[in-house]
Amino acid sequence: MTFYNRIVDKGQLKKLISWSFTQYGSARSAQMADQLKDLGFRYATRAGVSISVDDLQVPPVKREMLDEAEEQIRATETRYTRGEITEVERFQKVIDTWNSTSEALKEEVVRNFRATNPLNSVYMMAFSGARGNLSQVRQLVGMRGLMADPQGEIIDIPIKTNFREGLTVTEYVISSYGARKGLVDTALRTADSGYLTRRLVDVSQDVIVRDIDCGTERGIMVRSMMDGDRVLIPLQERLLGRVVAREVLHPTTGEVLAPRNQDISDELAKDLAKAGVEEVFVRSPLTCEAPRSVCQRCYGWSLAHGHMVDLGEAVGIIAAQSIGEPGTQLTMRTFHTGGVFTGEVARQVVASVDGVVSFGKGLRTRTVRTRHGEEREQVEVAGDLILKPEGGSSSEVFPLTTGSLLLVKNDQKVEKKQLLAEVSLSKTRLSTEKVTKDVTTDLAGEVLFADLIPEEKTDRQGNTTRIAQRGGLLWVLSGEVYNLPPGAEPVVKNGDAVQLG
Repeated sequence: MTFYNRIVDKGQLKKLISWSFTQYGSARSAQMADQLKDLGFRYATRAGVSISVDDLQVPPVKREMLDEAEEQIRATETRYTRGEITEVERFQKVIDTWNSTSEALKEEVVRNFRATNPLNSVYMMAFSGARGNLSQVRQLVGMRGLMADPQGEIIDIPIKTNFREGLTVTEYVISSYGARKGLVDTALRTADSGYLTRRLVDVSQDVIVRDIDCGTERGIMVRSMMDGDRVLIPLQERLLGRVVAREVLHPTTGEVLAPRNQDISDELAKDLAKAGVEEVFVRSPLTCEAPRSVCQRCYGWSLAHGHMVDLGEAVGIIAAQSIGEPGTQLTMRTFHTGGVFTGEVARQVVASVDGVVSFGKGLRTRTVRTRHGEEREQVEVAGDLILKPEGGSSSEVFPLTTGSLLLVKNDQKVEKKQLLAEVSLSKTRLSTEKVTKDVTTDLAGEVLFADLIPEEKTDRQGNTTRIAQRGGLLWVLSGEVYNLPPGAEPVVKNGDAVQLG
């Protein structure tokens, strides 16, 4: 007998039942699921988990975090009034500041629960997968964060309070947008989703497994699904139940790990991942050559029972229903969180010790103006950032992807916990924009060029354009401009100092 001494949450329960299903079949799994249900109910009754206002523990550091964010925003406002950054850059910085504060507070909420009371009922419910999720817990005891307006634009006033503390009137009004949108969307989308399922079934209903093997040599290459440097779905998961189209060889020894037409079980998928295979050429319904249908080998396993699909199975309808079924839920996402905006925050590289940073070989950067209006070095060719600790112990290496932003210079001294770089999580394409954009002034006044040297060019039509030879600043010396009508008598001389009124 095998004993597992660990917390069994929703994910572990799924794994346990699927393991029992593959090992012992459906009859014994059904029996086990029944016993698990009784066990669950018995202990839920014994535990008497309930929820009260006192269970909602707000982290004590919340006030400090908000003060820090407000300090950053005041600095941004000052830069904006000085004319160092544009309106768009100010807006972007404000939103990113609140986003990162909200994310940091969310992590602090989890840490606070773990450290002070791991048996807290709110924490237990959300993290076991029984009821609620982290997004909802964050709104209860963290901060509600940024909201979207009816047009879907983000409002740059965040909701700093949570439901435990209670919202102010302004915050309540901002919130009501998201709440109403959720209800309206749900009502409208349910009908759309049902209709989508009907149309999908209509086009795919005659796709039935008719042959065992269509004999095609074609297939698709399957790799781990990545987003930047994060693995979204590992290769092992993507291979389960597929059929190999071209034999898989061991990357180093060259021995055959899986012959052609072998279906990939959980064990084989694990072995392939362990051997370091990065991609596998598998058969797919997309490349099946069976006339008017799909063959058994191109389809692979039926996930209902974990064996090859049966002949005569209506796989088209199964596919249509599988795509249509989450349709109602996907569109109800707004309903669950009530329009709370969660943006993707870049992964931050922080120095773990005091030391000196240097750029690895091959790391090429260029100076860019970030969306917050700051000058930074952006990685053009991916490479490594190396941190040498002061004590002379072994160096730390941080791989940087293309598009990452560096906040330090080569051979710069850094302190512990200093931010070194922001690694972009998604594959960013370097900006190669060639569009000319207008810069408009929101002040009346006199234009002054600083470091700008305009060069005049005249084309064949006689149109004159002035192009800046090198970058610089364009100042608008602001003041009130009065257009005097003809015959008006000025009381002041040119260059006089005047006072208000």
